[in-house]
Amino acid sequence: MAPPRDPVTRTARNAMIAGLLMLGALVLGAQMFSGGWVVPFEMASYIKAGPRAGAERLERDLLEAHGPGSSVGPLYAQLQRMGFECRGIAAAGEIETCRFRARRGDDQVLTALVELGHDGLVVRAIAVRMALSRS
Repeated sequence: MAPPRDPVTRTARNAMIAGLLMLGALVLGAQMFSGGWVVPFEMASYIKAGPRAGAERLERDLLEAHGPGSSVGPLYAQLQRMGFECRGIAAAGEIETCRFRARRGDDQVLTALVELGHDGLVVRAIAVRMALSRS
């Protein structure tokens, strides 16, 4: 019959195995979640939804918050908080395009365009498009 093993040796071995398992889980998690989009919080859910669904949701949300007849100023402020670049208020009656770009670690670029129709003071229309491309 073999002599009983030392409990200190077993504890050290078990701690080493647990440490290696945790390190493996950390490495696996880092591999799974690396290369994600680096975007402002306000845009994260739209980007995760994908180009088509994200564009539809963003357009719906913008229209709910800033529908036709509302002031164009708060809409510009929200778009800027979300990371969009607008060139300033276009001439009344012209369509203005605000652009957002996000890059992911695997060389993908998402471009979102918000087309604003307004008369200089009030929103007339909002349309959103999103597309993925390689950089």
